[in-house]
Amino acid sequence: MIGVGNTSLSACFAIVVVSLLHGEGIRIDALSTTTAVTSKPTSSSTFSKIEHWMDFLKFDGSTPEFDVLEKTKEFSACMKYEDCEAYYDDEYVFRGSIIGPITADDVRETQKRFNVLSAYPDIQFEKFGYVIDPENPYRCYWFERWRATNTGSIQIGPITLPATNKAAVIPTHVMSANWTPNEKIIYSCLSAPLDRFEGNTMGQGAVFGLLEAGGLALPVSSVGNPLLIASQKYIAPLIQQKAFSDDSNIPNWWKSKSKGADGNDM
Repeated sequence: MIGVGNTSLSACFAIVVVSLLHGEGIRIDALSTTTAVTSKPTSSSTFSKIEHWMDFLKFDGSTPEFDVLEKTKEFSACMKYEDCEAYYDDEYVFRGSIIGPITADDVRETQKRFNVLSAYPDIQFEKFGYVIDPENPYRCYWFERWRATNTGSIQIGPITLPATNKAAVIPTHVMSANWTPNEKIIYSCLSAPLDRFEGNTMGQGAVFGLLEAGGLALPVSSVGNPLLIASQKYIAPLIQQKAFSDDSNIPNWWKSKSKGADGNDM
C-alpha cells in the first residue's frame, strides 16, 4: 500500500493514472483544487457494435408482429404455474439474480415439492410500470411488489414449517419476459430487490421473502455468498429441490456456466 507520506510514489501513481485517463479521451485538471472530468461522447451506434451472447434474444433485429406489451400483461396476470407454462417456448430458461438457469420442466417438478404459495392464500401481486426494452422490442419489463400472510404450513421437500401468521411485505423487484417471433416466452428474469430496506423480510425478495416470513432461516440472498452457493449445490438436492438445471437440460442458446448465486462468468 502507498502511504500518504510517500509523496514520490503517490506522485508517480497520480501521473500514471492521469496519463491513462488522457489516453482514453478524459481530461483531468490534476493541479487544480477543483477536478473537472469530461469524456468524448459515444454514439449509440458504437455500443450497438459490441457483440453479446444474449443478442440472440433480439432475433436478428426483426420487429414483432404482435403487441409484446399487451401479451406480457396477459401472461403476468396468470396465477397458476400451469397457466404460465402455456406461454413458454420449448427452449425456455428462467434466471434470477441467485436462481437458475432453470428450465420449465425443472420449475414444474420443483414446485410439486414446494408449496410456498399455498401457504399464503391471500397473496397479492401488485404489478406496474410495464415498458418495452428500447434495444430489444421482444423484451418487456415490469415491477412487482408482493404482500401476503403466512396462514398455512410450508412444505419444502421433507421439511414442514408451521404457519407463523406473519404478514409479509416483499421488497419491489423487476421482472422481464423475452418473447420469440412465434409469441412464446424463451427467457424470463427476476431481479434482486430494488430496495432491500423496503418491506419487512430483512431484504429477502420474492419467494425468499415468503420463506423468511414463514420462519425459515436463510443465508443472505446475494450473489457470491459462499453459504448460499453451498446450500444450493449440496443441500438443496438432499431435500429434492433445484436452484438450477443440469447442464445437459439447458438449451444451447444459454451460454453462461454460472449457477445460482455464483458470480458472473462472462
